[in-house]
Amino acid sequence: MTTHRWNDEMLDKLADSVSELQTSVTALVQAFVQEHEENRQHRQETREWQRQMQEWKREGDERYQSYLAWKRENDLRFNILLEEVRASNHRISRLEDAQNS
Repeated sequence: MTTHRWNDEMLDKLADSVSELQTSVTALVQAFVQEHEENRQHRQETREWQRQMQEWKREGDERYQSYLAWKRENDLRFNILLEEVRASNHRISRLEDAQNS
């Protein structure tokens, strides 16, 4: 069995390797933290955008329902006025017929 002794040069290389690994790990952790924060912000922005879209949809639906109610009311008024005009025209026609006979 061969036994290796660590000399100063080997220990220095090991220390350098450990230092490089620490630097790499630190950089990776920082990159992960930054990516995680960007993802969190993106999710927050997406949720805010979705909330805004839902609000706009709700407002649009309310305006549409209000328009439908207004249209029903105006259609009813129009139909009532149309019937009144027809009835008046009918009375006028009868009066004219009575005067002409």
